[in-house]
Amino acid sequence: MTAQHDNSREPAVPDAPTSIVNTSGERPLSPHDRLAALDSVAAAYVAEQRPANTRKAYADAWRIWQDYTRDAGIPVLSSTVGALVGFVRWLETTKAASVATIDARLTGAVVGLRGYGIPVDQEASRAAWNALKGYERRLAEAGIVRGRGKAQPVTLAHLRAMSRACPSSVAGLRDRAVLLLGFTIAARRSELAGLRVTDLVSAGSDGLLARLGYTKTGPDERAVPYGVHRDTCPVSAWHAWRQAAGMTEGPAFRRVDRHDHVFAAGLSAQAIGEVIARCGKRAELPFRITGHSLRAGLATEARRNGADHKAVCDQGGWSYGSKAVHGYFHTVDRWSDNAVRDIGL
Repeated sequence: MTAQHDNSREPAVPDAPTSIVNTSGERPLSPHDRLAALDSVAAAYVAEQRPANTRKAYADAWRIWQDYTRDAGIPVLSSTVGALVGFVRWLETTKAASVATIDARLTGAVVGLRGYGIPVDQEASRAAWNALKGYERRLAEAGIVRGRGKAQPVTLAHLRAMSRACPSSVAGLRDRAVLLLGFTIAARRSELAGLRVTDLVSAGSDGLLARLGYTKTGPDERAVPYGVHRDTCPVSAWHAWRQAAGMTEGPAFRRVDRHDHVFAAGLSAQAIGEVIARCGKRAELPFRITGHSLRAGLATEARRNGADHKAVCDQGGWSYGSKAVHGYFHTVDRWSDNAVRDIGL
């Protein structure tokens, strides 16, 4: 299905009426009109429930879609097999985009089209994702890597090395707290950046409760137990940083200058990522550490020590049945639950 090309349109659902009650004095709305109005209100309401990061990602994807339709000379509200497969091909050939990037752009484009009331046929979307799988296979066969790839999980040995490499300065105490809390609750960078001092609540001899507000999976409160090793105890690390910084409220993680002066403003998600990357460099780890390395690390290390899917999802804020968690588990289970292990080779 297509419509006239208008690249000025934004990646959101159409403006929805705030009410379906006709107060203008014009003819009463028909049942069909009322149903259409309810559909518009529902679409707008559902779109508003998406997390801010998701809305931004979809908006970025829609702008890329607009660029593509402009280059291709097709209507912006095109949803045919050719339009969607062509988008995958365009991202591959003109942008040299990674598989993960194309997947995200394609998802955003489909969401944007549906937001404008354009039905996306299952055959069209299936063809586009099959084209993407073909691209992924060709890259693998050619040994070509595009994008950063999956984050390398941080093991407990890595975590211990990074913690020990943190200096004894106030900034070093902050870095250790970021590192250990981030690992323990499998936090995203944005979640660490959004933490307030009052979000980390004492649970007595058990440790701390980290209240992360409302995340992708709903209201989120995660347990932070005391560690058995001081080098990797997240509770001790938090208390040491908080005491050194003299904080009682405000952002949990803040900028510290070279004179150990602690600023009032909190670190951004990007700055949190830079802190984590520096921790990896200090410890001279043989791979690049990212914010997601902590998240992947918690899942893999927990699985290695016998945690089940539900426990890991609860601790890291993943939705039950998460494909990402299954992927982390596979890296462990392919060895511990290997069909060849006990056959006597």
